[in-house]
Amino acid sequence: MTASRGNSDRSGAASSAGDGFGGDLGLSDLEVDGFPIGLDDDTDPAAEPMDRADLRILADLLAIYDTVDPMPEMLPDLVLFGLDAHNLDAEYARLVESELAVSGASGTRSVEHARRVTFASDSLTVMVVVNPQRDGSVRLDGWAAPGGRLHAELRVGDHTLTAECDESGRFVFDAVPAGPAQLVLHPTLDSDPSLTLPVVTPAVHL
Repeated sequence: MTASRGNSDRSGAASSAGDGFGGDLGLSDLEVDGFPIGLDDDTDPAAEPMDRADLRILADLLAIYDTVDPMPEMLPDLVLFGLDAHNLDAEYARLVESELAVSGASGTRSVEHARRVTFASDSLTVMVVVNPQRDGSVRLDGWAAPGGRLHAELRVGDHTLTAECDESGRFVFDAVPAGPAQLVLHPTLDSDPSLTLPVVTPAVHL
């Protein structure tokens, strides 16, 4: 690839120094491999419309990222969980601590499964322990404080499982399908009166 002056003097005599090409060289004078680029001095290449070459480059970049860093399979479900939860009049907990287990076949993207997770909101703290079962499901043991007599819901896919917290705030979900899940804790007439709104946790991958 060579850059030269187009319609200007090609004799090689330098009319001025300082540009590295033997003269004042503008964008309209540049040639690549003998072909004029065709840009005016005041043309910004970034302002030009995208052409087929640009689209091919973007397609190649997308293919590279899909190969070396593909989107996690469960990400769309986690996003949908989050969007659905914002339709609730609720208090939203945040993830404050997690212990993860990584699984995945060699050569594929690993999947992080929650094993011990702690959530906290302004009025409630929830700890969840996830125990894998031989049949591929999981058992979920949870504790909420102050969580005595709360009503617990676990959203898993299109299903909602329910459980009741005992006096100490403990609750259990058995035979939960592995995958994205979200916990919602509802106050009841027998729960702490300071809890007036449901508490929704972020979705995690069980």
